[in-house]
Amino acid sequence: MKILLIAYEFPPILAAQALRWFYLSNELVKIGVEVEVICPNIYSENTFPVEMDERIKLHRVWPGPFIGLSQELGRRLRGKDKVSQGKISSKSSLAFSGYRMLRSILDNIFYPDVRSEWYPFALRKMKKLLKSRRFDAVVSSYEPGVDIFIGYHAHIFNIPWTIDMADPLLTPYSPRWRRGLDLRVERKAILTAKSIIVTAPSVLDLLKERHGRDITRKFSIVPQGFSDRQVAAQCLKNTSSFDLIFTGNFYKDFRNPCELAKALEMLQDLNISFTIAGNNSEFESYFKNINRVNFLGQRSHFDCLNLQGTADLLVNIGNVQNYQIPGKIYEYLGARKPILHIKTGTGSDIGADLIQSTGAGFVVDNNAEDIQKILRDIYRQWINDPEELINNRKEEIIETNSWSHRAKMYKESLQKMIEEKS
Repeated sequence: MKILLIAYEFPPILAAQALRWFYLSNELVKIGVEVEVICPNIYSENTFPVEMDERIKLHRVWPGPFIGLSQELGRRLRGKDKVSQGKISSKSSLAFSGYRMLRSILDNIFYPDVRSEWYPFALRKMKKLLKSRRFDAVVSSYEPGVDIFIGYHAHIFNIPWTIDMADPLLTPYSPRWRRGLDLRVERKAILTAKSIIVTAPSVLDLLKERHGRDITRKFSIVPQGFSDRQVAAQCLKNTSSFDLIFTGNFYKDFRNPCELAKALEMLQDLNISFTIAGNNSEFESYFKNINRVNFLGQRSHFDCLNLQGTADLLVNIGNVQNYQIPGKIYEYLGARKPILHIKTGTGSDIGADLIQSTGAGFVVDNNAEDIQKILRDIYRQWINDPEELINNRKEEIIETNSWSHRAKMYKESLQKMIEEKS
């Protein structure tokens, strides 16, 4: 089997979809799938710390005038700052502010955002490859939307097209002005694609509600996963306190740490520390009256894996929208550390279901009093016997959430689509 993947978010980018494809593509080639990737030629200041399998063939394409020229300007300015002994010049700071302002404007001009400027360049490359080589399937990653717009043209070459849809196109955080357009584009993409792969049954349920039950036959479910070679479990902690660790980003609207902060304030009689890795500076005020809370700022995915391995308890705050599950829950499973999952939604919670079905930790409602009670109980267990916190893990079930297992699921889904076409 040979597939052509269209993925704007691909290493060295360290976004969620880029990491999904880093792991999936590496595992797919191990089980005999030939993988070629069209991705943007985007410069990264920090080198991606792990090599891609050399059997994966990459076709890097210019990302377009705004992103392409911006990254070239940024590279030159950073080079000048390094010459100036690492000081960030006012010129660089002004240029970065101008970049963010202009990008915000262009995101409202291009649909669905400025990354769609990649479209003509990537489409030209895809058509050239499809004319000169034989592929069994074309796969569009999502998001961004430009991947779908490019992959749509696979039907011209009579090649089965799959959308790897991490989220619906229409989401609660879609700008109000374009929600009708998002819904129409979502419907068109689903009706045109030969198959759609989603990360959770709840996403499928939502899309069936929007577009009818007839679409069910097109769908397969391949969730996120954790790496078999995850290094987190090999790390050792170097503190005597009960260390809580959260890796990821908080959000005011759907992953808010307010109740967690209140709970920690009630627990200052215990020897507890809380380390937070992510872009969360705007939430520091929530924890200002709490001792031993450490905001590390943004850290790479692989730094976070190492950090997770030093935890006594990994903390996860569920999303309000019940069709999403943060990918870090799967990372937490791979860390072999107990997990505290805080439910914030009012209905079903697939993150809570995962924790409970695997015996990997504890689930609590997003209420400060309830959170502090369960943390006291967990703390007492930890004092008596830390290993007791992971004794209920169902390792055989947890293993089915590894990326190697996900790749087998993916191959089976693609094979089914290809056979149906034949």
